[in-house]
Amino acid sequence: MIEQTAEVTKTASDGVWVQAVEPSGCGTCGGQGCSSRRIAELFQRSPRQFRVDCDLALSPGDRVVVGIAKGSVLKSALRAYGLPLVLMLAGALLAQALMPGDGPAVIGMLIGGLMGWLAARSGRVALPVVLRREDNSQFHLLKG
Repeated sequence: MIEQTAEVTKTASDGVWVQAVEPSGCGTCGGQGCSSRRIAELFQRSPRQFRVDCDLALSPGDRVVVGIAKGSVLKSALRAYGLPLVLMLAGALLAQALMPGDGPAVIGMLIGGLMGWLAARSGRVALPVVLRREDNSQFHLLKG
């Protein structure tokens, strides 16, 4: 499982809505965030929230650890990008074989891409799950 700390933003009957908690800086940049992070923040509109399955009684503000199955990220990427790309190429090749020329190939590519996009959107997505509440007690120093 791939794990990420998240904060509960709202609860629902079918799960909870969470927002990822970013880790603090590594210290190289004095906690101000690296330049890559600053560039990414320019293009990010607002923090994204995700619905996740949950069996725990949680309230907004609680920190939890969310888990995603290892293979689900690769499967989602292949479905979202690979399937439309393969169908675009197949559509272009089929149209080119039936009617030579660039025009039919472009039309076949567009039809194949549309079919791939529709097929990718219709698939079931495995939702992440809340594994546990975040345990902050492990970070306390013991005096002794």
